Amino acid sequence: MLVFFCTNVIALSSEWSIGDSSKVRLISPYSQNNSKELWIGLEYAMDPGWKTYWKSPGDGGFPQNISWENSFNIENIEVLWPSPNEFQILGLTSLGYQNKVIFPLKLEISDESQDTFVNLHVNFLICKEICIPGDARVFLEIPAGNKEFTDNFFIMERALSFLPENNFDSSYIKSINASAYKDNDNSLIKIIAETDKSFFNTNIFLHTPFGLPVVKNSLVYSSNNQFITAEFNYESDLISKAEFPIEIIIQDENHNFINILDVQVKNISPPAKANNNYISYILISLLAGLILNVMPCVFPILSIKLMSVFSSEQKNARISFFTTAFGIIFSFILLGLIFLLLQYFKFSISWGMQFQQPYFLIFITLVIFLFMMNMFNQFEINLPSRISNFSLLNNSNVYLKDFFNGFFATLMATPCSAPFVGTAITAAFTQNYLIGMNIFLFMGIGMSSPYLLIASFPKLVNFLPKPGKWMLYVKYFMGLLLLATVIWLSNILLNFFNLSFLILSLILFLILSYRKKISYFKNIITFAVVLGIFYLPSVKILQNNSALKYDEKWLDFFEVNINQLVDKDEVIFLDITADWCATCQFNKVNVLNSNKIIQLFKDNNVFLVRADWTRPNQKVNIFLEKYERFGIPFNAFFSKNFPDGILLSELLSEKEILEAINKIKNE
Repeated sequence: MLVFFCTNVIALSSEWSIGDSSKVRLISPYSQNNSKELWIGLEYAMDPGWKTYWKSPGDGGFPQNISWENSFNIENIEVLWPSPNEFQILGLTSLGYQNKVIFPLKLEISDESQDTFVNLHVNFLICKEICIPGDARVFLEIPAGNKEFTDNFFIMERALSFLPENNFDSSYIKSINASAYKDNDNSLIKIIAETDKSFFNTNIFLHTPFGLPVVKNSLVYSSNNQFITAEFNYESDLISKAEFPIEIIIQDENHNFINILDVQVKNISPPAKANNNYISYILISLLAGLILNVMPCVFPILSIKLMSVFSSEQKNARISFFTTAFGIIFSFILLGLIFLLLQYFKFSISWGMQFQQPYFLIFITLVIFLFMMNMFNQFEINLPSRISNFSLLNNSNVYLKDFFNGFFATLMATPCSAPFVGTAITAAFTQNYLIGMNIFLFMGIGMSSPYLLIASFPKLVNFLPKPGKWMLYVKYFMGLLLLATVIWLSNILLNFFNLSFLILSLILFLILSYRKKISYFKNIITFAVVLGIFYLPSVKILQNNSALKYDEKWLDFFEVNINQLVDKDEVIFLDITADWCATCQFNKVNVLNSNKIIQLFKDNNVFLVRADWTRPNQKVNIFLEKYERFGIPFNAFFSKNFPDGILLSELLSEKEILEAINKIKNE
């Protein structure tokens, strides 16, 4: 034996044991050993697309089996399993590893002063379109002596880092509970976990003595994503013991944790599938949509709707309100589809992100400008005769206008992060796509609920004042609201373009508004003006490339390192804002710029850091995604005792800021 394996005496790794579409070997991080405990690696290398199995693989295969009876100077070998991946093989869902994997082996040495000889016999299964059993014999001798690193040391360290953590103190996981239920027909395993961070696209893997199949669990997140509930349903006879150990792995971008619990089976019917969290999401979404109606972003569009009601007959009011409600709901569904599609393709997404795009700003400014000119009797929207022949669209196309009133109300609502909106949007982007679409749907229903209420009870229109001369003055007042919106949007555009751009755009807008007074070539002029409007952004001399300016009291988020300030035991207040964020401006005027808060920051030596997200910025995207936030404003305190931050609500209050500072001081 010594002569045959003399080449491995000083080897860093064993020879490969080569089979069909796979090979196996041992690697050691040390060339010698002088301790009672030693880590080595069992490395699999498979051809592309081939897979091997986890210790609970499901119905499709079996895990590796390792025997080490012929090894020398070893009391025990413990095999540690990296967190697996889910895949489909031969129509069955299984758990395992693809292409390459290293299983860390923990060796207990009998006598550290003697050489150690590892002799393993490994039986395993690899699969692709077919499955092939593997049989490998691998050998490695590690001489006694002072430990010296080999080239495999960093490979082993990396393999150990993929192992799930089992220490609560080293993980964000706070607690894990498991329970099991069984009756004559079904059995259920229920997992509840809590984290200090947040759960996001979480996978939960179970290992039990029963070799249970891989089933689709029902995963429910709490509204703040810090609690998770998972239910695994099986046939009754698959769980054959009244008490059994269960190994639970929780894995996502914030967690890779393992815990082993003893579970006692309760012989009662499994509880009904938990849906309280889903109901809470729906209620929050309805409330968030309803509140959006009173946000300043939506007021200009509501003014258009009010004028359409005043100028219409009562018999048409019902269908008018239904049409507007349909426009709102349809636009929310469309917005949800776009957002979730972008999320699927790994794009950074956020509520109001379209206001970072200059072409969208130009489009929405043009639309609001034309509505404003309509209020001042300077512009009319008429559809081609073929379209207006439809009965729904006749009478000056009022119903189509109602639909687009609802559509634009949704677009104008997106820069407002009202109470509950942030919670609803976070839930939509962190749950499965079906729940996400339901959240957008019910936000649309919530925002359209006032219109649906009047449409359902049309006699409420009787409470509106009778048409009269006063409507002319109200109409002009509504036009002034739209003018204020145009000015606000123009101010946002100044972050992308200079004043010359706004002047040229205004000239083109006016030409478009008064084109009806030109009898010839009206359509050609309209086309040329619209083309010119959307060509202007490409003219370099009209672009604004200057850096965003900050108040002298605030540090630039892109130039400071918050972690370094935290290490110096400083207290930091972070404000992520944007010119298009109406809620951000409300917080500044009513809270952050108040004398009381300014003095409070000064008295407590708070470093003020601000990130202007008016323009797209990847650093802000990454930062917000870290905290599972998909919209702004984002406000938080950071300190040495709170390095992960104390997150504040969307609508700030002086009381909330004072409580956060006191919490930091008293910690």
